[in-house]
Amino acid sequence: MSYRFYALVVAGGTGERMNSTIPKQYLPLLGKPVLAYTLDVFEACSEIEEIIVVIHPHHEDLFLRQVFKRYHYEKVRKYVFGGKRRQDSVYRGLLELRGREEDFVLVHDGVRPLLDQRTLKRCIEELKEHEAVCCAIPCVDTLKMTENGKSIQGTLDRHKVWRAQTPQGFRVKLLWEALERAFQDDFCGTDDSVLVERLGQPVYLVLGSEDNLKITTPQDVIFAEERLRWRGRP
Repeated sequence: MSYRFYALVVAGGTGERMNSTIPKQYLPLLGKPVLAYTLDVFEACSEIEEIIVVIHPHHEDLFLRQVFKRYHYEKVRKYVFGGKRRQDSVYRGLLELRGREEDFVLVHDGVRPLLDQRTLKRCIEELKEHEAVCCAIPCVDTLKMTENGKSIQGTLDRHKVWRAQTPQGFRVKLLWEALERAFQDDFCGTDDSVLVERLGQPVYLVLGSEDNLKITTPQDVIFAEERLRWRGRP
């Protein structure tokens, strides 16, 4: 039986830490919006059937002018308005996949524009074997644990800790169940995989990339532009 793969790109944030009047997903990288680079990756992947973009309701005009109408993505057939929290936004995007419960969805942050095709395809290949995967990279720094932000309470074994990234991929019905359980329990997770973990379902690691950063600060923009120049991207 063949399954279809969908991309759910979450781009509804306001970017408070960026200290900019422009939401970070629309900031220009070498003249092109961050979100456009993100969508390029999924548009170019032959195994992605469709891209659903979740945006902030106050950013609709910005999205239409700067991204949707400018770059004419064939796979971006729907955009929806997000909610207050990230998992609310994922839930609203997932509603567009009703009737596709046996297929797979790859949830990705709209402000991770440096995702490469190799990483994306690794996620897709692992989803052909497993129902839930999380893109991540192993830690190389020594990790300290603190309760108060002032003193160290312990040192973690970095060999057991990975830094989660996106995309994170799931069978649609599994992510739907995880979201429903989270809402029932009034639980709010920092990513999607933790919601599936709460069900007792295994989530398999997929090797990510140091380039696959989340644009959060002005320094991240500088880094992203340098990497794009190195890749020879417009």
